[in-house]
Amino acid sequence: MSVNLREALKQSLQGISSEELRTTIESGITSGKESVLPGLGVLFEQYYLSLDNSQKENWIKQLSKLLR
Repeated sequence: MSVNLREALKQSLQGISSEELRTTIESGITSGKESVLPGLGVLFEQYYLSLDNSQKENWIKQLSKLLR
C-alpha cells in the first residue's frame, strides 16, 4: 500500500494553529534533516496553488531575487 505524502501531511497539519505551523516550519528548517524537505515542499505547493496569477508572478520574482 502506497502512502500519499501530500495527503498524509495535509491531514497531520489540518486544524493546527498558526503558531504551531510556524514552529513546525521553523523546526523543520533548523533541523537540517533532508527528510523534512518533502514536507516543506508540500507546504510550498499548497501556498503556491492558493495564489492568483498576479500573486504567483510577484512571489516568483521575489524567489528569483533570493537565488541571485
